[in-house]
Amino acid sequence: MKLIHIHGFKCAGSTVEQILNRECPNLLKVESSESGKRLFYEDIPSNLLNTDAISSHLLSPLKGVEALQISLLRNPLDRIVSAWKFETKVVKDSKKDNITLRGYIENYKKSLVSNYQSKLLSFQEKSDHFSSGWSVSFDLDYLFSENFFIGTVDRFDESMVLIENRLKKRGVEIDMSYPSKQNTTSHIKNKINVNNLERFIYPAADSDIWLLKYTNKKIDQEINSINNFEILMENFRLRCKTSSFVESHSDVIYI
Repeated sequence: MKLIHIHGFKCAGSTVEQILNRECPNLLKVESSESGKRLFYEDIPSNLLNTDAISSHLLSPLKGVEALQISLLRNPLDRIVSAWKFETKVVKDSKKDNITLRGYIENYKKSLVSNYQSKLLSFQEKSDHFSSGWSVSFDLDYLFSENFFIGTVDRFDESMVLIENRLKKRGVEIDMSYPSKQNTTSHIKNKINVNNLERFIYPAADSDIWLLKYTNKKIDQEINSINNFEILMENFRLRCKTSSFVESHSDVIYI
């Protein structure tokens, strides 16, 4: 296995999956059969592991695997606005059809997935208790080691080039170029009055904010360690101009 994608909800993961779908014909998309319950590597049947890449919204970070694990972080408010738009306007959840953005954020602050991104990237203890899979306990030494890469949505292109570079060091050639970002909602935020929403959401996203800032520092450090990074970026952008996606050939498997 070459790569494991921990797909944060509304963190440009659909674009990453489209890239992997093109580059890894046997991509395994796996989720929990119980909504929101975390998955663990040992939960996946061994006959499904003969694959180049795995993508999952619920897989807990792993230690002791050779594959490069990747994930993307997003500004918490941007992510919440995108999630609100998706759940109320796209999937049209009848329970949330009429909920305002402020109401959505209020529910989020009370929910198990406040500081969602920090919890998603924390190493979890396997347990029958649902909440045990959503604690904040990330291991920074491992999350920012050679076996793990965290990028950001705001620096998507740079993140994709760094992933390519990491994989190349492992002898793996994967083209992370894309024709256009999927599920972007920057135009939505501009139409919403977000005055004071930052202050409203941040108490429930303090770990996410800290982790995002720390990740940006680590991205800067990694970029500065690559002598020809500007050339790599220029090459990447040229590939994006002619890049395309292919029809998905892998269904989600629920465990």
